[in-house]
Amino acid sequence: MGWLRLAFVMYVALTIIYFLTSIYSRSVRREKLEKGWDTDPSKEGIPPAERTAFIEAGMQAYDKGLKKRLLWLIYVVPTIGFLTTIYFINWH
Repeated sequence: MGWLRLAFVMYVALTIIYFLTSIYSRSVRREKLEKGWDTDPSKEGIPPAERTAFIEAGMQAYDKGLKKRLLWLIYVVPTIGFLTTIYFINWH
């Protein structure tokens, strides 16, 4: 039953890693959108509400995109490795 404790601790650690990575990835994307708006010379003189709407639209697109979904590999890859190790240790 030690492997159950190990799995529990592993998933707690993976959850922490997932949330930290998700927060970091969102902040990098937001910063990229902000810099893209600020460096575009055609955007000068446009009200700040437009900038906010642009950034929010970009973040909504990020939330539906592939990059956010790939973060689930933080759970999938170690789980496959864990199960493969248990299988080979016990049945091979």
